[in-house]
Amino acid sequence: MNSFSHSIATGLNLWTPVTVLIVLVYSISPLQAQLPSSSKKSLAVDEVITIDGKRFYGIILGNSNRDGLTIMVRRSWLDKTHPEFYQVHLKEESEKETEAMSNHLFRLEAWWKSRKENAELVTFVDREMARIENERESKQKNQNAELKPFTLLNFPATELRKVYQQTRDRHQMAGVAWKHNIDRVTTRSIKAIQRDLESKKVDWKKETFDLSDKLTISQEQSETQWRTRVALIEYQLCQPLDFQGTGSMLVRIEPNQPNLMPGDINTLMSQLMNSKMPSDLNDLLSGNPLLKELGISGNSKSNKSKPESDWWQSAAKIAESEKINGFSTARVVSEMSGNDARVELCFFAQIKPGQWKQVVTFESHASHNDVDGAEVDRINNDPQIKGLLDITRGLGIGSTDMIDKAVRHGAATKIALDKSRDKFYQFLEKHVKRSDSPPLPIK
Repeated sequence: MNSFSHSIATGLNLWTPVTVLIVLVYSISPLQAQLPSSSKKSLAVDEVITIDGKRFYGIILGNSNRDGLTIMVRRSWLDKTHPEFYQVHLKEESEKETEAMSNHLFRLEAWWKSRKENAELVTFVDREMARIENERESKQKNQNAELKPFTLLNFPATELRKVYQQTRDRHQMAGVAWKHNIDRVTTRSIKAIQRDLESKKVDWKKETFDLSDKLTISQEQSETQWRTRVALIEYQLCQPLDFQGTGSMLVRIEPNQPNLMPGDINTLMSQLMNSKMPSDLNDLLSGNPLLKELGISGNSKSNKSKPESDWWQSAAKIAESEKINGFSTARVVSEMSGNDARVELCFFAQIKPGQWKQVVTFESHASHNDVDGAEVDRINNDPQIKGLLDITRGLGIGSTDMIDKAVRHGAATKIALDKSRDKFYQFLEKHVKRSDSPPLPIK
């Protein structure tokens, strides 16, 4: 019995129900302090309940009925809330971490040999090998050396009773709060956390966060995760390969072409018009909503069918021919409604020769109302687009209102494309700083 509870019992010289209650409350209060006092719906973090009744709070990084669940939790919280569980986890984590680092070094060495002609990539891999080797040596000397603030828990689907996952916005709040050392992010409500962030003048909705250097990685990446990581890092450090277009029609974006910026709708439209595919020009025009609204879609029937599942394979063949492991595609979605434009950006990684995986997809919308007059003037005055519009007006194809609407739709498409690219670059930045964390949400 601790000294506080002993003094109470001694002072009263008897064990009344009130005394027992006081002692029990005092003895379990440290544990209760680590569990949320409010509903899970008011938290910024996810809740996982295992079949034995334990509750875990953090951010779920992967969840599937087949493979189970991976959740990132704060180490100090886990130690105080589930001490016995944590001690078992700590031992297993240390053993798995050392093994994962050894296997990762072999992968890095093979990667270095395959890309040794690329100086920037070699520098990155050399730095990663040195970092991981140092961490492995420290861990071998002392399993509790340099414990990171966050750790990963893996639960098979058979061990889960209930899972409650928050929205991306709430994960964003939690991550930024952890970054700024806000107190008790795991257990307090979003209102309380938001008040603390506001008191520090932190705009959590706009600020980015990266906890990869604060996370212990004890789970080895699968081959798919590793090949995806390689593709993302090479995309960042080597010359990126990008395509954009509509439907199954993709045009390569050449980074060293004058006046060309990825996502420039003027360039997209002019590239499509000047594509070296005269036999397919009629189909191209009928399938492109931007050009269709200009009134120059020809006499062919509107192409309303969905793109085939292999729409990306022409881009993959180019990547394979140039020994590139990853590429992005940005497509204008053909089906549009009213004044809305929709753009889908995807990233593909080569898992093994001839096998590609669509890793992530980011879709964004924009309305004609989002377009300002200056952007409309810029498109109208662009030499390439101006020539196209002059021809259209000269032929009397399409009314002035229709043409103006098409220009606004082009500008809205540019806005949606920029939004998708911003999402992709945030994802990219998160996963290319290190070769082993944070875990990629794919299998």
